[in-house]
Amino acid sequence: MISNLLLVGPPVSPTSLAEALAEAVRTESADVDVADRDGDQSRRDWTAPVLCGYITLRGDLSLELDVYVEDALVNEAPAEPELARRLAMALGVPVLHPAEEDLPSAYWLASPSGESVRARLYASDDEPPMYTIDALESVVAQLPRIRVSELPEIARRKAHR
Repeated sequence: MISNLLLVGPPVSPTSLAEALAEAVRTESADVDVADRDGDQSRRDWTAPVLCGYITLRGDLSLELDVYVEDALVNEAPAEPELARRLAMALGVPVLHPAEEDLPSAYWLASPSGESVRARLYASDDEPPMYTIDALESVVAQLPRIRVSELPEIARRKAHR
């Protein structure tokens, strides 16, 4: 299973991330390899059942994670929405994952309380981009300054299918 997740809030250390991923897939921390995608790859444990590469982001997001879980080698390889929910709860920060709609701004946000809400995410044209969570469909305690709004483009996209 491969997941693409985005962390909201302050940066998380690689050690904390490895521990949270181990908890999320119900395995040992030793089974998780976490590394900066732009860093030295020669020290990675490519045989680890859980591989996570990350890059640092700007704006409302702190990290982008590419997580690969070898289903046969861990106790439980949850689907992307469940992995995001478990990771948010383990780290105590909101975690975004792409929505199923073919709409670049459509995301789901898993909160540390275990709830999932729809979110609209924009990236600037800057290099590197600045990420902004434009709106949420309901209040998330960790994001009090983000406006709460209906996301009509998602409803329209679903209606046209």
